[in-house]
Amino acid sequence: MDFMECVKTRRSIRKFKEEDVAFESIQKAVEAAVYAPSWKNTQITRYYAVSNKDMKDKIAGYLPSINQVAAQSAPVLMVVSVVKYRSGYNREGKCDTPKGTGWQMFDCGLSSMLFCLKANELGLGTVIMGYFDEDAIAKDLEIPDTEEVSAIIALGYPDEEPVMPKRKGTDIILKQI
Repeated sequence: MDFMECVKTRRSIRKFKEEDVAFESIQKAVEAAVYAPSWKNTQITRYYAVSNKDMKDKIAGYLPSINQVAAQSAPVLMVVSVVKYRSGYNREGKCDTPKGTGWQMFDCGLSSMLFCLKANELGLGTVIMGYFDEDAIAKDLEIPDTEEVSAIIALGYPDEEPVMPKRKGTDIILKQI
């Protein structure tokens, strides 16, 4: 699959087949994510692969009902966290940018997108979810206080083929000055 085909065919999948995802496939997707650019090469994004059904169901309970179906049907939930106060900060712990902690979310987003594109190339579907009880998930997964939960990515073999929504053209989103 070439790059543009991978980009154009990646969709948010909310229904998954009851088929396990090989850990090697998860490793390949994370390996791609490792190559995401980050503020001063801080590489702050971390991935927790949750495939235990009881823990997945518990995490799904921390999401709004609109996302619970996807979380419960996915064979794997990737809990994505970031190391706090590194991206966008200097060695003294002071913010180097007016974006504050926003830069760490930018870095996490870049990494997560590469994860999702590699998953698509491997025949896997994903949906990135961003609304959940961060503290409860961090506690249940024993995520260190030095990290902050940023996203949850449902991962599995798609059991649906969503149609690509209409996209704005470059004539709208690109301005040459």
